[in-house]
Amino acid sequence: MMKWYVFSFVLVLVLGVCLPAQAAGTELMTAFSLRVTVVENGVEYEWEYDSPNHYEYEEGNQVIKGKEAKEKVEQMAGQLQLSEETEVKDLVERVKSSTHPNIERLDIRFMNGESKLFTWVWEE
Repeated sequence: MMKWYVFSFVLVLVLGVCLPAQAAGTELMTAFSLRVTVVENGVEYEWEYDSPNHYEYEEGNQVIKGKEAKEKVEQMAGQLQLSEETEVKDLVERVKSSTHPNIERLDIRFMNGESKLFTWVWEE
């Protein structure tokens, strides 16, 4: 059983390195947890993913779960092209140029499969 987990983990890592950004959901394969918060024009947007299949999207006071939330989270993950070495200024530019041109704040929390937490925070 343990061999299967090790093999699966190695396979995910190899595919993550060899096939970067093949599909929007690929970034989530190596993530154990992802939280992205954007504030634009006073409205807070939040994308959440917890392995293996919890997706949630919030826009202001509206909370969306399930398939629609999964699509929103995968879209944001693809847009960010997040890696552990990514600079926050690059993430802000990616968000500005695609979906939130008037971004006021960006907060990203990413926990990888090794339970290492990576944090990016930017405020205008």
